[in-house]
Amino acid sequence: MKRNLAFSIFAVLFLTSLIPSVFSQSYGDRYGDLDYRKWRLTLINPIGTNGVASPRYTAKYSINLIGGYHGGLNGLEIGTLYNYNKEYSSGFQIAGLVNATGGYAEGVGIAGLINYAAEDLSGIQVAGFGNFSRNDIEGLQAAGVLNYAQGDLSGLQGAVGGNIARGNVEGAQISGLFNLSEQNMSGLQITGGGNVGLENMEGLMISGLFNAARGDASGLFITGGANIATDDMEGLMISSLFNVSSEYSSGLMITGGLNYSRYQEGLMISAGANITQEMEGMQFGGILNYATTATGVQVGVINIAKEFEGASIGFLSLYGNGRKNFDVRYSDAGFTDIGITTGTHRVYNMAILGYNTSLDRNVYRFGIGVGLEKNINDSFRKIESDQLFVNQEFTVLHHFEENWSKQTNLIFAYKYMIGNRFNSGLSIYGGPSYNIQVSRVNTANDYTWYSLWSPEWNGRQYRMWVGFTFGIRFFKQKNLPLIDDYIFEFERDW
Repeated sequence: MKRNLAFSIFAVLFLTSLIPSVFSQSYGDRYGDLDYRKWRLTLINPIGTNGVASPRYTAKYSINLIGGYHGGLNGLEIGTLYNYNKEYSSGFQIAGLVNATGGYAEGVGIAGLINYAAEDLSGIQVAGFGNFSRNDIEGLQAAGVLNYAQGDLSGLQGAVGGNIARGNVEGAQISGLFNLSEQNMSGLQITGGGNVGLENMEGLMISGLFNAARGDASGLFITGGANIATDDMEGLMISSLFNVSSEYSSGLMITGGLNYSRYQEGLMISAGANITQEMEGMQFGGILNYATTATGVQVGVINIAKEFEGASIGFLSLYGNGRKNFDVRYSDAGFTDIGITTGTHRVYNMAILGYNTSLDRNVYRFGIGVGLEKNINDSFRKIESDQLFVNQEFTVLHHFEENWSKQTNLIFAYKYMIGNRFNSGLSIYGGPSYNIQVSRVNTANDYTWYSLWSPEWNGRQYRMWVGFTFGIRFFKQKNLPLIDDYIFEFERDW
């Protein structure tokens, strides 16, 4: 082994004395101030074909048995440990540890540890640790930990750790932890951690944790954690946890947790809550929709706003400028119901609790209703009155006997009722209803006095009939304009 090493050193020294005279050429401005040699062979500086003068030369083919320090590269370079070029490197480089240059690097660089350039780094770089540039990085970079640029980062970058740029990030970034840009971020970012743009963020971002932008965010965001923009957010945002914008958000926001913004326009869908100060559009919240001022549609278990114009569907819809009524009703088959009626004066929601007073056993029911109130003149053009109104209502009620049961026992009903408002706090109403019962409870047939059709299918009993409802409504009520005038005002506001 010692003999082989001695022979290698001797061969390099011998080539050092021969090759300069054979291959040395000067190409002037083509390589800047560097002289060109087609081949160079180096054990470790200064033991090599260029000796101590190696920083003055560039070459097409370079072999560094341990490592080499040279002026430049214009071709292929292979190093056991490292390849370092003082001015630039252009071509194909393979090193066990490091490919580095004091200038720019372009082409293909493969290193077990680092590809580094003091200026631009472009092309294809593959490193076990990271690809680093004190200026821009562009092209295809794959690293076990990090791709870092003090300037812009563009192209396709893949890192288990992160892709970081002090400038802009654009293109496709794939990281096991995060993609970060101090300025703008655009293109496709996929990460197991987060995509962070400290200025603007746009394009498609997919993250296992979050997408964040201190400025604006736009495009399609899909994340297992959160989409966060401290200023504006627009486009399609999908998150299993929450979407947050401190100022303005628009487009479609879908999350399993929370959608929040100060100003929201478009469609918000959440399994948890949608919260905004001002909203125009539609909110679908699994639990809560909240807005200080809202125009459009709210659908959720609880809908809350200080001022709301539009339509709401929920168990409770509490609006500062809306209705807050208490209803007592009696319907066919002996059910007496009480209802908490909320929502707008035009579109209302009702939470219903009832009991059957005509049966020899305890039968309870609870459910919800959604209704539309109109001036009588909207339905009957020849009748003009400020006191008469029409309610069209749909209800679904679950029934149980003696003790609570989840067993299917439902009545769906459409009601058409005409009422008279005596003053702002009292009205009476009544009218026919069309009902469909769906039940797996055998004794539920006596909830109705008769049935127009009573089929059975898949263990369920169905009964259909025409019934009636009469009721009294208490507390705040008001006369409504004609529906055509209301729609005109609503469209004008939008």
